[in-house]
This record gives sequence, C-alpha cells and structure tokens, in this order.
Amino acid sequence: MSPRKRLLRWLGWFAVVNAALLGIIGLRYLWLYAALGRTVSWSYALVASVGHLSALACVPLLVLLVPVATLIPRARLVLPLGVVLASAGVAVLVLDSLVFAENRYHLNVLTFTLLEPQTWAFLALYFLVALAIESMLASWVWQRTARPTRRAGRYLALGLVGCFVTAHLVHAWAEAHYDGSVMALTRYLPLYYPLRNIGLLARLGLIDRTAARERGVGAALQRPATGDLHYPLAPIQCAPRTPALNVLLVVIDAMRADALTPEVAPRLTGLARSSIEFDRHYSGGNSSRAGMFSLFYAIPATYFDEFASRARPPVLMDVIRQHGYELGLFASSPIYRLVDLDRTAFAHVPNLRLETSSGDDSSGRDRVLTGEWLEWLGRRDPSRPFFGFLYYNAAVSIEAPADYHPAIPPPTRSSAQLRSRNVRYLEAVHYVDSLLGQVLDDLQRRKLLDRTVVIVTSDHGIEFDENGLGFKGHGTSYSDYQMRTPLVVRWPGRPPGKVARRTSHNDIAPTLLTELFGCANPPSDYASGSSLFSDAQWSWLVVASYREYAVVEPERVTVVFPAAYEVRGPDYRLVRTQAPPRDVLRAAMLEMSRFYR
Repeated sequence: MSPRKRLLRWLGWFAVVNAALLGIIGLRYLWLYAALGRTVSWSYALVASVGHLSALACVPLLVLLVPVATLIPRARLVLPLGVVLASAGVAVLVLDSLVFAENRYHLNVLTFTLLEPQTWAFLALYFLVALAIESMLASWVWQRTARPTRRAGRYLALGLVGCFVTAHLVHAWAEAHYDGSVMALTRYLPLYYPLRNIGLLARLGLIDRTAARERGVGAALQRPATGDLHYPLAPIQCAPRTPALNVLLVVIDAMRADALTPEVAPRLTGLARSSIEFDRHYSGGNSSRAGMFSLFYAIPATYFDEFASRARPPVLMDVIRQHGYELGLFASSPIYRLVDLDRTAFAHVPNLRLETSSGDDSSGRDRVLTGEWLEWLGRRDPSRPFFGFLYYNAAVSIEAPADYHPAIPPPTRSSAQLRSRNVRYLEAVHYVDSLLGQVLDDLQRRKLLDRTVVIVTSDHGIEFDENGLGFKGHGTSYSDYQMRTPLVVRWPGRPPGKVARRTSHNDIAPTLLTELFGCANPPSDYASGSSLFSDAQWSWLVVASYREYAVVEPERVTVVFPAAYEVRGPDYRLVRTQAPPRDVLRAAMLEMSRFYR
C-alpha cells in the first residue's frame, strides 16, 4: 500500500472514531433534550445527533488534512496534525456541553471572547486530556489500517451521510407541519442549522400548507406544557382597574419613526398631540416576526422557536382573555406567513381570522380590513370591553392605490433619500394614515375614544441606503432606520406629552399589564422591559431577525451572526476596534436564556 493511500485510509477511519467519541460526549445534549418529557421525538433526535456530530468530527479533519496528506504523504506530519485538530474539537465540545447545561446557550466566536480566565484554564486541561486520548486512538487506528480491509468503511460512511441528510429532510418536513417535538431539538445541538424551506415543499406540491398549518397548530395546542421553558417565572396576580378600558393596538408595518410628520401622517400626528408620543422608541426586531414577537411577549425574539413550537401565548393575551375582553383581530397580511401570530400571540384564540377576505393588493386589503373592523365594532357586545388589533401592510409593500397621489410636501424631519427618492413609500404611509383616520373618527362617533387605550406603532422600520452602505428594505441591518418606530399612546386620564428617553416594544406589554390590569408581579417575571410610565430606559436592547441578532447600545451595535460578530458605531459603520462589550453581552445572553429552566 502506498504511503498516500494508507494516510487517506487512516484519516477516514480516524474521523469515524472521532465521530463515535463526539457522539459519546453529545449524550449530554440528548439527556437535556429528554427532559422535555413526552414532547420529544427520539427517533429523529438519535438520527440527527449521529449525523450532525459525525459531520462536526469528520468535516474538519477531512477538509483540512486530505489536501495535506495528498501533497505531503508523511505520517510524521499528518498524524500529529490530526491528533491536535481532533483534540481541539473534543475539548471545545466538552466545554460547550457544560456551558449549555448551565446557561442554555452554545459557544461561538462571540461567547469565546466572554470566557473567564479560569474557563480557559479548564479548556486547556480538557485539551491535554483529549490529546492523550487522541494520541492513543491515532496509534491504534494507524496499526489497524496497515492491512487492507473489506468495504465496511464505505457502508459506514454512507450510513453517516444518510443520517445527516435524513435529519435535514425530516426537519424541513416537520417545520412545514409545525411538529414541535422535532424542531425542539435544534437549539440543543451546537452549530446545528437544519433545513428550513416550507415554501419549496409547497411549490413542489409535497405539502398542503394550509392543512399542515391547521394540523400542526392543533397538535401544538394539545401538547403537554412540559419542557425547559419557564414562562412566566411566577403566577400572574392581577386586579384590573374599573371601569375596564378598551384597548386598540394599531401596527403599521414598516412605518419608520421619521415618517411621523404632519406632511406624511397628518391623522397620526394629530392623535399624537392629544396623546403621549415616545420619540426614541425601538422595536425588538428588524423584521416582522421578531418585531411582533417583542411587541406581544416583551422578551427577545430569540425565544421565538420555543414559544411557536408549543403554541404558547404571551402573558398579555392570557390576561386579556381571562378578563373577558372581546377580541377583534384584523391583519392585512396572512398572520401565518411572516409574523406567525397563529402559533404565538393568538394561538389560543378560537375561530381566529387568518387573513383579510378580499383585496387585490396590500392597499386593497388594508381598505377591506378597515371596513371589516368598523363592521365588527358595530356588532360587538357593548357590555364587554374589547381588544382590537389592526395590522396594516401597504407601507412595507410600498403599494398605495394606483390613483392615490396626495400632495406631500418634503417632510423636514426625514432623510434626504426618503424625501427625494421614495415618494411611493410616503404615499403608502399617507394612505394608511387616512385609514387610521377613519378608525379614529368612528371611535369618536361611537363615543368610545375616551374609553379606549389607543396604541399606534410599527413592527420595524425600513431603510433606503441612507448610510451609503448598501442596506435597503428591512431585515438587512440594525441601523436606526430599521429599528426605530413611532409610538403614540392615547390613554384616557393621562395628559399628553412627549417622552425623550429610550423605550422599546418590550415596554408595551408591561404597561398594559401593570397600568390597565393591575398586575402586581414585577415585570421581570414575564418581560425584559418595564412600564412606559416609569422612568426606566434601556441601556442595551436585544434586537433580533430570523437567524442573527444584535445587542444595541446608544453608542454601538454588536451584531451576532451564527459564526461571527461585528461591532458598529452610531452611524452603523464598522468601528476600528472590534472588541465586544463583555459585560453588556453577558447580560444580554442571560436575558436570552432567563426563561429556560
């Protein structure tokens, strides 16, 4: 056997042996996953663990060392490199399993920078122990590969690849069918990013998206409330104020803060004069799903998957329903697509209205939505307070009616790009504002305005490359343009005014629960924020998207990607020093794991 061929055979079998070793270490993750009780899917968990941990063991060894063994087929070089690389992987996985068991998050590029000196010392110890074990394994495998063997290795490799592929396909299928028992495993395995593409399955005709959603949400509602999600931290104790005030929450998708001007939004600006306007308000997301999650749950949207897989509503909606509020929930976009309210905030709402009944485009659906709301308000039970929710979509779609061209003077508060290049966006905001005017006029006509808490905000902002960095739309950056939203609160009995301190969506649910429903619990039992009427302001804020998240501070933004991070300044440009804010990030990571047992 040639030296090159023997080295390649050794690498293959050494990778397989390390896959078995990582599998043994990974039993810690399965043990924690098993704590979820009857909600686990053991068949998927075993296949996914074998496939994923095998990939973690084999891919680095093969990708890095096969070229070396091919070009320089010397055992004295390749074997020590393999031992060192495998030892490093084992040591990191051992530490990751301990960190996850303690804190419920995994190691990544960022969390490595937060490790204390004693933790680095333990990591060095793990590496030395792994070095001894890997040296013995490498020697044993080297001796075993001296003679040609049968094709067992090929079948074993095919089996491991099969487990890897099968796990990703099963996850894609499970997500399309809202199977929380499968999706719950994702956060337990390090560096595990399973396949998620419901749209592709639907386009291929492999699933009926509507039927799958109905079955999946139904199954989630019937699933036992077990697992490691501990929310709220204590039972909620409330004594609602009398007489009960109605609540109307209006969300204008992608309305940015500087669009709240008399020129662009005259009716909302007029409402703000008799209300409380929060000038430095931030969403908890730069996309719809994360923004709406933070609005209703008042905690980081990094928890989304856990709540969605269990169809667990927020404390706010639990309390609203417990106190007999009649629900009028109207959304222009289907609530099961981008925002997923059907399996989060509104999961337990009977006969939930999933989408607007008609309308050819966003502006048409917004118009229909307004009419349906007015009709609902006219036939509701007047003896019960109501909770209304209106979600408008024309602004984010930049779709005002074709014949809608109001004379909008250039808004002085807005950016130059917004004033000069995005007239249709401003017209769409103006159009939604006119529909909001109809809603407010109707409340006034019915003499309900003075008995209703009216909250108008957005799920996120939108950007038109104001910083010259190429970021456009939403969900693309964590600049102020995508995170800052208007917030206008008209609260009967409270004087109007402007609030200049920093507030966020995390403060809205605590405000309603403490001020309207008289909940005695500290907001920390169920939220990351506090009442809007307190003097508190955030010094840092977790803002999430779909895969990554950011920790926002007044002077910088730390964006955390799955395998990297970056620190940006107030103008959203990369700062010269990329040293992360250690104390702030530790506090943020604690907040993102505080509601896990």
